[in-house]
Amino acid sequence: MNSTDAYQILKINPGSSFDEIKYAYRKLALESHPDKNTDEVDGTKFKKVTEAYHMLKKDNRMTNAKNKESAPKYTEPKTKKEKNFTGANWGARPGDSIPEEDWTRYTKQTEQSDPFFWKSYVAEFWKNYESKSNQAKKPYDFKIIQEPEPDLSVNVDHSLCIGCCSCEIIAPQVFAVDKLSKMNPKSSVINQKGAKPDKIMDAAQTCPTKAISVEEEETKKRLYPY
Repeated sequence: MNSTDAYQILKINPGSSFDEIKYAYRKLALESHPDKNTDEVDGTKFKKVTEAYHMLKKDNRMTNAKNKESAPKYTEPKTKKEKNFTGANWGARPGDSIPEEDWTRYTKQTEQSDPFFWKSYVAEFWKNYESKSNQAKKPYDFKIIQEPEPDLSVNVDHSLCIGCCSCEIIAPQVFAVDKLSKMNPKSSVINQKGAKPDKIMDAAQTCPTKAISVEEEETKKRLYPY
């Protein structure tokens, strides 16, 4: 299946917005579900509709990522100002590019009121600066701190669930549909931590009836439905 096929299956025009894609998917998922349509007992049409939706969702993500990469980046123009005081240059040292800020607007009063103190202060400052700059740094002298993924609390509202299986298809280690039920099968959560948070969110967002709710376990903050 390609993108053209996916648009045709969802009965929408190529280039439709992602909101239009989601609306079309939910509408067709309800219409083609075996519980609602006796002509679709094997669920073939429903599976095609779900596959088409996920293809277009993936395309939408890739397009958004490319747009971010190609967006023009604003670079603030740099200006270099130099001012002299008693022969010393405050700001960038000769040959240095940092600091570039002209700090004399903040220090002018001190320079004028006590030039001897100021001259001594500047000399001491650069002495300490060069001492620290010349210290050997160990490679990888820092720690990369990665925020841990939050634990999620997932729940299925059986009054809304129509057993469409999309959640089980996406995250089978988290959701399972009771296939032994002869009438109105329901999905249940079998393992809250059976998949990564992004996959659980994908499964919740593809539910046509929004039967799946997701919260941060610790803060109880609702993540979906919004």
